[in-house]
Amino acid sequence: MKKNSRWSTKGKIRHRYFSWWGYLTIFLIFSIIGGIPGALYGQNWKILLHSGYVGWYLLYYALVSAIFSALIAFRRYHDFVRPLSQLSTAAKRVANGDFSVYLPPVHSFNNYDQLDSLFENFNQMVAELGSTETLKNNFIGNVSHEFKAPLAVIQSYVASLKRVSLSETEKERYLQIIIQATNDLAALVTNILRLSKLENQTIIINATNFDLSHQLADCILKFENRWEEKQLQVNVDLLDSCTIFADQELLAIVWNNLLTNAIKFTPSQGNIKISQQEEDLGVRITISDSGIGIDNETINHIFDQFYQGDSSHSKEGNGLGLAMVNKIIELSKGTVTVHSKLKDGTTFGVWLPLNVKK
Repeated sequence: MKKNSRWSTKGKIRHRYFSWWGYLTIFLIFSIIGGIPGALYGQNWKILLHSGYVGWYLLYYALVSAIFSALIAFRRYHDFVRPLSQLSTAAKRVANGDFSVYLPPVHSFNNYDQLDSLFENFNQMVAELGSTETLKNNFIGNVSHEFKAPLAVIQSYVASLKRVSLSETEKERYLQIIIQATNDLAALVTNILRLSKLENQTIIINATNFDLSHQLADCILKFENRWEEKQLQVNVDLLDSCTIFADQELLAIVWNNLLTNAIKFTPSQGNIKISQQEEDLGVRITISDSGIGIDNETINHIFDQFYQGDSSHSKEGNGLGLAMVNKIIELSKGTVTVHSKLKDGTTFGVWLPLNVKK
């Protein structure tokens, strides 16, 4: 989408049509023009009344009026008809799916008026529509790709199971792969439905007072078997008690996703640290790991739907978890940050307000 380089968006209107000064100027001009013949020949009005003066005077006034009307019509065409025609043509192109449309300002910065404001708002609307259309197309393409991958695995291994020569061990292994692929599909569908619901939600509906420290402890313990399998050193530093007003079920999704990623991308015998502390009328939860880290390009898109960074990440998820995390924290009036370097671990920080409903 093009950007206007001459002046910034949201410009202030500096010129208005139909001002009192313009009206008075036109009134004075017509008064002077109309009064010139009277001033020159007014003393002989009785003689002029019976001569051809009246006809010539009417012709003179008609010519002057015609010239002024032509000038006004030209000004009207230049300032209104032509720009509105451009707007109409641009709107038709947008209606036909062309979101590359851009309308340049009609006037210079110092003469910025309502039409320029209209064009600027139109350009912003088109940019937003184009962004939405791009996101929709990317979403459809990504969903299709994510469904095709496990379906292809299932199809391939089901076909392999038809072979008579397979041993029982091979059959069991193939069945486990098929089961894992179906589980991946089920998780994908669940996450898509969750994210779709969150995207259409503007407020937290099921908010209650609950102990966040207790919830964090429960979520951490659920992953005990997984971190023990990888021989990870997990350090936990939680507050004894911390009551907040939020949706307990949605925040559980946040902690589960962040802990899953920390364990998944931390190598065996690595370290994970989970801490909680009160900060700025709220509470901050920090989850750090000594994993593979994230490059700057991935960090810039890490909360985008279906974005998975490099190929080492793409094999182990569907790119929806952190998008849900970001949306849930946004709905909870909090913030989520990420700091990371390649081969130097990753730290996710979540800040939530200490709102307690009494």
